[in-house]
Amino acid sequence: MDLKSEQISFDQLISELSTRLINSEPAETYDCIEEVIAAIGNYTEADRCYVFEFDDHIENMTNTHEWIRDGNKAHITELQSVALQDLPWFFKEIKARHKFIANDVEQLPAEAAAEKAEFDREKIQSVICVGLVANQNLLGFVGCDMVRHKRHWEAVDIRRLGLVADMIANTLERQRTYAELIHTQRQLEKANRLLQAQVAQDGLTGIANRRAFDERITNEIQRASRHKTPLALLIIDIDQFKPYNDHYGHLQGDQALKSVADAMFDQLQRNTDFLARYGGEEFVAVISATDEEKTKESMNQLLEAVRKLKIKHKPSEVEDYLTISIGGYILKPGADESTEDLIACMISKADSALYRAKSDGRNRGYLDT
Repeated sequence: MDLKSEQISFDQLISELSTRLINSEPAETYDCIEEVIAAIGNYTEADRCYVFEFDDHIENMTNTHEWIRDGNKAHITELQSVALQDLPWFFKEIKARHKFIANDVEQLPAEAAAEKAEFDREKIQSVICVGLVANQNLLGFVGCDMVRHKRHWEAVDIRRLGLVADMIANTLERQRTYAELIHTQRQLEKANRLLQAQVAQDGLTGIANRRAFDERITNEIQRASRHKTPLALLIIDIDQFKPYNDHYGHLQGDQALKSVADAMFDQLQRNTDFLARYGGEEFVAVISATDEEKTKESMNQLLEAVRKLKIKHKPSEVEDYLTISIGGYILKPGADESTEDLIACMISKADSALYRAKSDGRNRGYLDT
């Protein structure tokens, strides 16, 4: 093939590969770059062709892609995180000129002693590197080595490597932009999840709030109707909490609310259990797939957990320590009422049971089935 035909053939190949890179998905980009450096390696008759990428401060470089001609040794695994101080003259040259060309590494200047030692280690006789520049930022470089013999790099070699460098630089820039977009998207998703969690969380106690309860009870009633399983609702009230606040102050009152919430939360540990602050000193619990015996057991566990806190309550007419009263109701599936009507019914029945518990002396629970 004559020089002109070879040039046309190379340009056509680069055009095809460029189109592939532009249209490639991020997962395909690596393979495309491998094909590009293989093409430049073959057309320049190099022994090794590679891509290095710099860190953001151009103080470290890493060999990310490598093509080698049969019979030559790979070095990519050895050339990870190469520091500026390891090859200072090379870093200076590539940063200043965006090119590094050595037809004979034996002729490198004295200040390139570290570079010459590295080339000797890799048995490199001639080397050419062209910077990967995108948006005026030096991202790395693409290079070719000669191991079998020395090579005088011609203008056509520099031109071809320059085309490849532009292509890879634009691809890497696109990849980095894509990675930044993905990172930003994930950060936004994380922020949204945190925001949603905060919106559904009671700011004082850290458990779910009234809004989260409204959503949960709706979902649980619909699930209970589909699966024909019972659903229990408990309404829990701290006994004589206003006198407690008046006597001990609002700061200690807030701490008491947190302690009671934590104690009850620890008792409701099944995935189907749900506890929320309903408002003031009132809490609600939703217990799925339960029955009368299990629900009464859960109520007793909540009562005992708060008693065990032994939070002093001097003005209480019930005990010397803080207590709670509970009213519960078990919804048995099969009713044809709307979800809204069923919610209203459950709250009304549980509230009536709570009123009965308070009327009978507090520090107890009643269940309406």
